[in-house]
Amino acid sequence: MGSHDTDSTNPAASLPAPATQAGRDGLAAVLARPDRAVIALDFDGTLAPIVPDPDQARAHPEAVPVLAA
Repeated sequence: MGSHDTDSTNPAASLPAPATQAGRDGLAAVLARPDRAVIALDFDGTLAPIVPDPDQARAHPEAVPVLAA
């Protein structure tokens, strides 16, 4: 199965395969204890378009349901 193939029985199947052992170890740790995971995301320019006033930044509409899942 390629790194972008999907498998509905595997929660990590939609993630690209980590390229390093440290990445694989980190992903395994998150999957083993998701209740202890912290996901930190850049907002302005990643989840929301860059705008002149950062206080006016709003999440892209397609990002909201993904983050809520």
